[in-house]
Amino acid sequence: MTTGILSTPTIHVYKEINEGKYKGVKHYEIVEVKNGTQKLSDLLNIQKDRGFAKVNPTYWLKVRLVKKWHTLTGLFYTSICGVFIADKGKNNTKEDLIIVQFSKDNDRKLIVYYFKNYYTNDIKKVVHFINQ
Repeated sequence: MTTGILSTPTIHVYKEINEGKYKGVKHYEIVEVKNGTQKLSDLLNIQKDRGFAKVNPTYWLKVRLVKKWHTLTGLFYTSICGVFIADKGKNNTKEDLIIVQFSKDNDRKLIVYYFKNYYTNDIKKVVHFINQ
């Protein structure tokens, strides 16, 4: 399934701020935004799935709005190590593609590729953005 026209994603770079504080949750703070305006909140929360939802993602991505965490979407494994795929939409529609890449080294960074008005299940169509 593919919707929209593929264009350059907005890239959000986050740094972990609570290293080792919680077992199943990590908090990240925005460091940099490339290729457009910021699409996500200044703070992100990545939480391990605890098996309560029917969809069974690996992680949950939450944004911080008005002093409260709001679940944005589930993050699902891809064939690429450390890279997860998600969607954002309304009423079960998949409008925006979100790719989350955890850093491979110990710098505790998180890179989020946000494709506005584009969605695909095939990570191969956007992998060239991730490998830059």
